[in-house]
Amino acid sequence: MAYALGDKYSSLVAEWDQMITQFVPTWDRFVEVRADNAFSLQNYADITPGALASWNGSADITEAGTSYGSFAEQVVTADGSARKITLLRRDIELDSGLVERKAEQLLRAAQQTIEANVYSALTAGFTKVVDNGAGGNTYVLDGTFLLQDGSNQSNSFTTALSASSLDSARQKLMGWKNYNGDPMGLGFGPLALVVSPKNATLAEQITKSPLALESGAGTGANINPQASHPYQVIVSPYRNTVDDDDWFLVETGGQSPITYWTASAPKLVIEEKAINQTVEMSVSMYSSVFIQTPPNGIIGSNVA
Repeated sequence: MAYALGDKYSSLVAEWDQMITQFVPTWDRFVEVRADNAFSLQNYADITPGALASWNGSADITEAGTSYGSFAEQVVTADGSARKITLLRRDIELDSGLVERKAEQLLRAAQQTIEANVYSALTAGFTKVVDNGAGGNTYVLDGTFLLQDGSNQSNSFTTALSASSLDSARQKLMGWKNYNGDPMGLGFGPLALVVSPKNATLAEQITKSPLALESGAGTGANINPQASHPYQVIVSPYRNTVDDDDWFLVETGGQSPITYWTASAPKLVIEEKAINQTVEMSVSMYSSVFIQTPPNGIIGSNVA
């Protein structure tokens, strides 16, 4: 909860607190939000039983032990973010709306930080090293993950966004398997197509234009333009930070592997300093964004 030291700005802080908790980021459809007070999390790989073994009705069946890689975990630590503004009391007396305007600026700064953290994590996924499932290392969004039978699967492309590459990404997502080699049933529901402003129009054309629903140019195949479509285009300017050609296809509806974790909502503090005749306004927050290992439910294209 946001707070003020003293009662003079309590109503302003209460309003600020309400606005930050009601803020809906652009990524809310494809990210799981977790709030707790633990400053370290262990995210274990999802080791699920495979298909049922054959049984003759009498012999006991034993499950072979399974493990994912050497460690099968990620340790996540909260990153702190803060900003402080110091105002002279004389300036506040001369400008009755000064504190309110600065509170609004700090609100926007907190919202921008919440927005940017997720998209920065997506970009970082191409270079972040994790367990590959066989005691070795690979990249979260640009690597190869081993399965129990020795085969492997990848969740990455290096292809620019197009109708054919998007279709290939969805096929790869639908074919994604758990450690035991069983299909996970991903890619059949709503999917988030995450792009930068550079690819915004292209993404809309590919996913929402009636022409995009035609299958096989020149073959005469034509899908009803009113048919439902699985893609939700998410455009964010924060995707411009490193490579604005990169794009991502992510599961929604609670199956996303991306988690935004925060110890608490951002806090605003307004404190009057009698000694130096100032008013200090500060915002602090502790949060982290991580992609689970293995990254079930996300395909990324690291376009050269």
